[in-house]
Amino acid sequence: MPLDLKKVIIQLKNIENNNVQNLNKNRLDSTFKLFELVLNNQEELKAKLYETRESKKANFFFALPESNESLEQIISHDEKFSTPHITVATDGSQINPSAHEITGSFLINIGLISIPYFAKDIPVNLSSEPTVYNSQEEINSKIGSENIQEDDLISYERTLKEIEELLKLAKSYSKYKLPIVALLDGTLIHWHIEKFNSYFIENFIKRFSSAMHELKSLHVPVASFLSNSRSNDLINMLRICKCPYKSVDCKKYCGNLDPRNLSCNPCQDYVPVLDRRLIEKYFTGKNTKPGARTILFKSNSKILNYYPDDLKVSFFYINTGSEIARVEIPSYVANDKSLLNLMHNAVALQCKVGFGYPVTLSEAHLVAVINKTDRQVFYNLIKEQLLKGKQSLVRLSNKELKKRVSFV
Repeated sequence: MPLDLKKVIIQLKNIENNNVQNLNKNRLDSTFKLFELVLNNQEELKAKLYETRESKKANFFFALPESNESLEQIISHDEKFSTPHITVATDGSQINPSAHEITGSFLINIGLISIPYFAKDIPVNLSSEPTVYNSQEEINSKIGSENIQEDDLISYERTLKEIEELLKLAKSYSKYKLPIVALLDGTLIHWHIEKFNSYFIENFIKRFSSAMHELKSLHVPVASFLSNSRSNDLINMLRICKCPYKSVDCKKYCGNLDPRNLSCNPCQDYVPVLDRRLIEKYFTGKNTKPGARTILFKSNSKILNYYPDDLKVSFFYINTGSEIARVEIPSYVANDKSLLNLMHNAVALQCKVGFGYPVTLSEAHLVAVINKTDRQVFYNLIKEQLLKGKQSLVRLSNKELKKRVSFV
């Protein structure tokens, strides 16, 4: 039976009324006033941020501005940028195993995109690289002794395959002797691996670091692009500055308080706004053009303690023309002005030709995505293979059979 849209529409009307909209606006305005106040006390802010980072007594993550940059700086891209270069990108999708299908096999599909700019006689690549797994043990032999969800393990492997395939793509285009820019979708701060034990964390960091270090050796700047980012690292940075105590110690001073009414909040009854909303308001007031970005900020997410120093993550926010997006880069890019400028200009160009979103990433998604028909064909192919091999009886679960055929 189809969704009863009339009933849905009635409920949607109650999702956000004018009072909620006004409250959100007031919270953003209060946050922006705090931001303007901090602009006039940047040395004090930086001192308190670094002190708090060392003490580790804040119970939330926060951004740290680069020491040689001022918060109010807006860095424009080169509008005449025409450096010949190649942008490569990957994105992934998967078919998760189903208890109701004929097999526990699953598949990871990586979309591969390479597009040259301002260069002739270099081929464009739009392809995908599927990998079939018969069981979780093919990802890691130790999985049998661990209590790890299948979906988590597949996402773990998919993330690694995206960066490893990105490396292969960059290496295949290095023969053209042009600068290469490598893009990923999502975050470089892989906090999701915290749910795994130390063995899996170390394995992830080893494979991730190996691929990233090879890209570094090729002088390829890597960046991850986050559309509609939910991050509030910058907001938390402002809260550190507003803390009324000599030193930040959340557990000691505020452990039993309502998070909405902490003394470090910009206002009472406060729910943190998103960084991108704050930057959007600031950029709008400065009439910034598409391609402009903020200064660099360092992340202090605790998962980065596992990362090598040259792969710890910095980020900036960029005006794509249709939104304020977050771009994350490893330290080796952040600390190399030529790589940083190349990345900034290449991302700005990607967003321009992609109407607000990097075109290579959107194409990588399109060639990676697995639709319902693809999924069914995958299982049909497995069924045919099992029958050819004269395996035991092949059948679906009763639930899956009933989902495919209606008797009413």
